[in-house]
Amino acid sequence: MERSASVAMVETYKEFTFEAAHQLQPFSGLHGHTFRVRVHFKGSPDAVFGWPANLYEVEPRISSVQKVLDHTYLNDIDGLAVPSLENVAKWIWDKLAPHSPQIDRITVSRGPDGQAEGCTYWRNP
Repeated sequence: MERSASVAMVETYKEFTFEAAHQLQPFSGLHGHTFRVRVHFKGSPDAVFGWPANLYEVEPRISSVQKVLDHTYLNDIDGLAVPSLENVAKWIWDKLAPHSPQIDRITVSRGPDGQAEGCTYWRNP
């Protein structure tokens, strides 16, 4: 039986944090978190560098998203009137994915290691 050739894939990520306040009425009043975001890139490895996306090229766009979110009241950001983890992840996806087709998923979490909660928003294959 002949085996089909497999296609090599690689995944890299860029992680950033931001500090922000929000509230989710009626569940919580005004409070803040350190949010952690991990943007995953997936694809065929570059022949020279091995990466699926050049992080030097995507870094400025990621940095601009981080600046919009950092030290803000998330409820006031256009598109985040209800800033649940799920909605924040989708908002980040909507800002980054159209410009970086190699983005595979975005994970947003909050809370200390070992007690964190979070969600992942990903591309439907």
